[in-house]
Amino acid sequence: MQALKVLHLTWEFPPRKIGGLAAHVHDLSQALVKLGHKISVITADFPGTKETEAVGGVNVYRYDSYSYPGPDFITWAILMQQTMQEKAAELINELHASGQQVNLIHAHDWLSGLAAIELKHGYRLPLVTTIHSTELGRRNGLHDDGQRMIHAIEKRLSFESWRIIACSRYMADQIKFEYAISGDKIDVIPNGVYTKKFKNVNEPATIDLAFRRKFATDKEKIVLYVGRMVPEKGVNILVGSIPQVLASIPNAKLVAVGDGYYRSEYMSVAHGLGVAHKCYFTGFLEKDSDVRKVFTFADVCVFPSLYEPFGIVVLEAMAAGTPVIVSDIGGLSEIIEHGNTGLKVPVNDSDALARAIVSLLRDPGLAGRLATHALEAVEKIYHWQKIAEQTSQVYQRVVNEYKKNPWKPRSF
Repeated sequence: MQALKVLHLTWEFPPRKIGGLAAHVHDLSQALVKLGHKISVITADFPGTKETEAVGGVNVYRYDSYSYPGPDFITWAILMQQTMQEKAAELINELHASGQQVNLIHAHDWLSGLAAIELKHGYRLPLVTTIHSTELGRRNGLHDDGQRMIHAIEKRLSFESWRIIACSRYMADQIKFEYAISGDKIDVIPNGVYTKKFKNVNEPATIDLAFRRKFATDKEKIVLYVGRMVPEKGVNILVGSIPQVLASIPNAKLVAVGDGYYRSEYMSVAHGLGVAHKCYFTGFLEKDSDVRKVFTFADVCVFPSLYEPFGIVVLEAMAAGTPVIVSDIGGLSEIIEHGNTGLKVPVNDSDALARAIVSLLRDPGLAGRLATHALEAVEKIYHWQKIAEQTSQVYQRVVNEYKKNPWKPRSF
């Protein structure tokens, strides 16, 4: 297979981590390098990071994301992409001057969409896009001009892309329906996880008890949520299940890891239900190693999303050997086989969620079987190297088609 030079555009990349996008680009890009590809990532700056550095063989270039300040997030996002485009163009020109040629551009979501489209036409390079989620899905509709504008950018980006990668069949169907895109233009490639990061860390002898005691007492059973505190993640449904869980398992405790603009509201919900003393909202944990530790000493991990294209965090829980419960929706339904690799519950149903949580806390044998089967599934299907191979095949197809197409780069 031909070694290609690929330029990834993403607004977030570690240590800037807002959602699963940063982890996706970080792990995928390094796995692609192991296949022989030369990968460069153009991403926004972050305090304490270098403007240019190599990360796992990936060349990372950071730009000043506030060089064009905006009065609100959407304006800032548009202007931020202007700087992204300028940084990418600078790199492409430097490479060309040294006799190297970028083979294609890989964009990630609308926050790099405008920059990607301009670069595509400016340099006449093929564009591949991964659509990680859609505005219509995230907001359960388009309710204001800002959301309609984001939707329009997503639709245009999909149209401009040579091929589109979706992380699940659910996501592929959304793209086809929402953007009027032909299905034969879309490749379904899941997200992944490195199980080696969790290897043996869930053994009793290796559990950091002192660290665990920061979250719960030794006698408490931990019901864990990890993710953003935003409406589409359904954290309010999980909090609403806790009174019923405690009625059956008095020593249970919810530990909710993550941050977001709804965090204070969820804490208020817990207070109103009289279970605030049994709900610990930790906020954002900066160290990935700390998040992995929390996974490994949890008794059950719960992901009650109302909308979820995929959910990398579910794979992380599975890789950690922790039994999982998910909403029967979107990409989560495709990852989990009910009763074999986890439990699925109806969407937006606190009662059903409580019953599922209680069933696993009461039956360690069932929980252990689900966790074992889940780990086997992760290792078989969701390893990053396999996903990189599938992505590489998409790249090769695009490059081969591009070579036969009269649409070619402009001369410098």
